[in-house]
Amino acid sequence: MPTQRSKLTPAILLLLLPALLGSLACLGGGGGLEANLDFVDEDFSRPSPRPRLEGALAQRCEAEPTPQHYQKAQALDYALCLCGDFDNVGSGLTTRSFSRVHGLDGGLAHVGINGGLDVVGQLTVEGDLNVARGLDGVGDLTVARDLITGGGVDIVGDWGVGGDAWIEGNLDVVGTLSIREDLYLSGGFSAVGDVTYDEARRGFAYAGAPCGCGSAQILDVAAEVASRRGSASAALPSGLGRQDVTLSAGEYFIADPGDLVGSGQITIQGRVGLFVDGDIETVGSLNIMLAPGAELDLWVAGRVETVGNLRFADPRDVHARAFRLFVGGPGSAIVNVGGAELYGSIYAPEADIEYVGDLTVYGAIFANNLQGTGSLTVYYDTDVAAPDPCAEAEPEPTGDRCDADSACGAGEACDSLAYQCGAPRECESSGECSSGRFCIEGQCTGL
Repeated sequence: MPTQRSKLTPAILLLLLPALLGSLACLGGGGGLEANLDFVDEDFSRPSPRPRLEGALAQRCEAEPTPQHYQKAQALDYALCLCGDFDNVGSGLTTRSFSRVHGLDGGLAHVGINGGLDVVGQLTVEGDLNVARGLDGVGDLTVARDLITGGGVDIVGDWGVGGDAWIEGNLDVVGTLSIREDLYLSGGFSAVGDVTYDEARRGFAYAGAPCGCGSAQILDVAAEVASRRGSASAALPSGLGRQDVTLSAGEYFIADPGDLVGSGQITIQGRVGLFVDGDIETVGSLNIMLAPGAELDLWVAGRVETVGNLRFADPRDVHARAFRLFVGGPGSAIVNVGGAELYGSIYAPEADIEYVGDLTVYGAIFANNLQGTGSLTVYYDTDVAAPDPCAEAEPEPTGDRCDADSACGAGEACDSLAYQCGAPRECESSGECSSGRFCIEGQCTGL
């Protein structure tokens, strides 16, 4: 790959200082310092890339899932996917990926947004960032792989892209933008600061919005619930909601959502699907206990107002595949007020998700719009996007399990997400490392 760098150097900026002073007032609208990029080619027909989505569990699957299995799994193949917009003011967004079963599985915590992204704060994506209608950012941004957008990019701060940058609209920079590989640009360019890349290429064809939000693409949750009326594979035990009951592996239809919040405890054993015909006010108030090794898919035809954690019989068994929530109704759902952790994934293509404070999700989020004040961290377990048959005979996690670096061999580190010994994560800044680690000489290191 060519090593030529294109840069707006301080010396050039000094020579053009009068023009800069006259143009700073209109930077956000395509003004600023107009730079003539040295494009190596021009091709407006070449398609922008699609990310690699399969994690380790799906790649190594020896089962033969049905198309229906794949459809449900692929609904959660991004760490964060939005049919609408993402607006954040606060500490921003961080995504990282791993596999509970197979250990380290980095670079797959993709973020897809069919609308626009407007963020004030830090944004770190351990994967691709694909935004259909453009990005506005004030703060520091790091994208481990490709930055792709069908709109423009307006930057105030320091941004780094580990792969290519594909920008169909204008690129306006106040600060620094470091692109490790190539810049593909269809619109105009203006910058006050440093912009570096290997080669500049003129034009491309945006491949389309990343998230499957069309009527033929989304999972019709209400229809899935309705289809189980009278045809669920298992019968509900008597006394549900009034006394303690156990639901073994199978699918159950629940006509009255109130049965889930009664005085009796519901224990989930094996892989269970609950199909609820109606609304649920608060998921966290459901009297549901997951036995060790259990997995629950909760399908709600209507709305869910507040999302919280279920209870686990063994806290050591908490993992992302253990709970998946599918919501069919529109409206807003509050995931968090204050500081909280959510273990599980949310699929709610018609609903808007709101959070206030610092929210950490171990799983994935698929929603309409996402709005937050504070920070959102998504630790994306790639196992959630593996079809169910791939996980039915879920193997014991491979490699040496660990709780600290001292349990690993020479030159290895204990990954705090996957609890696996392996090579330390590569990094450019400490913001890319997990809690208690710092970026030293390009590697996340515990002190």
